[in-house]
Amino acid sequence: MNHAPRREPVRPRAFEPGRIRCLTFDLDDTLWPVMPVIHHAEARFYAWLREQAPEVCERFGPDALIQARTAFMRAAPDHERHDLTRLRKRWLRELAETCGCCPERLSGEGFQVFWEARNEVTPYPEAQNVLATLARHFRLGAISNGNADVFRTPLGQYFGFAVAAGEAGAAKPDPHIFDQARKHAGMEPDAILHVGDDSTADVLGALQAGFRAAWFNPQSLPWEHGHPRPCLTLGRLGQLPRQLGVDT
Repeated sequence: MNHAPRREPVRPRAFEPGRIRCLTFDLDDTLWPVMPVIHHAEARFYAWLREQAPEVCERFGPDALIQARTAFMRAAPDHERHDLTRLRKRWLRELAETCGCCPERLSGEGFQVFWEARNEVTPYPEAQNVLATLARHFRLGAISNGNADVFRTPLGQYFGFAVAAGEAGAAKPDPHIFDQARKHAGMEPDAILHVGDDSTADVLGALQAGFRAAWFNPQSLPWEHGHPRPCLTLGRLGQLPRQLGVDT
């Protein structure tokens, strides 16, 4: 009995740094630590509430308000969780109605107070120099599941485009958000290297979309996903230029 020849599984092409023409970056916990800026933004928002909507503060202390917001976000349907701005504004409207203040003001001016503080990030020490170096050789973009605006941060000058989950209609690791970034970049996906700290959302998401992927892993966590694996693993952002053959 004749058997068809056994086919070997298709293996991804070896990583070739010279093929990369665009780098995309995750933002939170890749270019800056996220929790300090979130705490800062929540504190700024609560200070605004004390002055402009004291009814809320009479009912919720700072910690209780954060717990209420967290519970609201977690209860949101899966198909809405990618849009953090929309969810927060909806929560603010419900909060205003609960506390007897103006929903439009809380979800408008109140949200703006939070969001402006949300963009007052403190980049990791190496981030600015690394991006300045890379921007001389590659097109740079951002792909984020958060609602920070990279162009309002100290790092915005180095980026040519940014794609946020709320605008894309999907969050990483969904391939749609990576495809939106590919369209902005204007090149084939295997010419793009995505850099991020989340092994699933950033690394697997990028690889499944046809991108190359670099895992920012300063804590030296083990890779637990088998194959495919990240093309590069970085303990420090400062390692990236040399890994790509770029002089700093």
